[in-house]
Amino acid sequence: MQALMSEEEFLMQRNAVYEPDAKADEPQKSDENREDSEALSDRPIVFIGNENDEVTQGGMTASAVIVHKKKNNYSAIILPLTAALGAVLGYILCKTEPGVISEQSMHSFLSQRINGGFFGNAASSFIAAVLWCIIPFISGLSAVGQPVGALVPLIKGIGIGAALAGMISCYGAGGIPAFAAFVLPSAIIGTLICCYQCRMSIGCSAKILSSIRGNSREAPDFYKLYLERFLVCCTGCFLLGIADSALSCLLGGIFVI
Repeated sequence: MQALMSEEEFLMQRNAVYEPDAKADEPQKSDENREDSEALSDRPIVFIGNENDEVTQGGMTASAVIVHKKKNNYSAIILPLTAALGAVLGYILCKTEPGVISEQSMHSFLSQRINGGFFGNAASSFIAAVLWCIIPFISGLSAVGQPVGALVPLIKGIGIGAALAGMISCYGAGGIPAFAAFVLPSAIIGTLICCYQCRMSIGCSAKILSSIRGNSREAPDFYKLYLERFLVCCTGCFLLGIADSALSCLLGGIFVI
């Protein structure tokens, strides 16, 4: 006579026949582990991947935050180096072609910086700095604006080098202290702000081009972030104008034009 089986043994044998791939039930989680799991489930899943990677979980698209791999993203270094190269080119150009910048323009520039007053110098310095941010900002809203963002630091650097060569040509060795006092501080800070805006411009233009090709979809607040960063650059230009004007008023009495 066959021995009677317990209910547990009967269920195990039945599952082995009808559900051979079934897995044993996991033990119930404690209240503490359950709370931790619920807290983690509320957080977005973070995946490390490229921009075009698809994020799926269990056959369904998961709500995730994509952390992009920075492939060849050296613009933070290349753009300032491009500006420095432009300064060298501008200096060489003005040395080989003396008529590029006239002595009258150099004299008018220094006279304005020394006698222009605090608000006049602050306004002119701010406008000059913010223009170098507006141009790449507008180009960043275009799918083909990447070359503009890459060339703006070069052009700005050429202007800085040309200013140095023009002052040396007009005032000799005395033009170097004037350049260091009235041009160099604002030129360095303004170039860094410009390079940051150009970096944002190149990235925005590349994302727009990728979206047009259907390779990616941007978050709705992407352009809002781009505008906020542009406003940060404008704020930096405003503070630069104030500091540059204060420095001109402080050092203006040392130079005699």
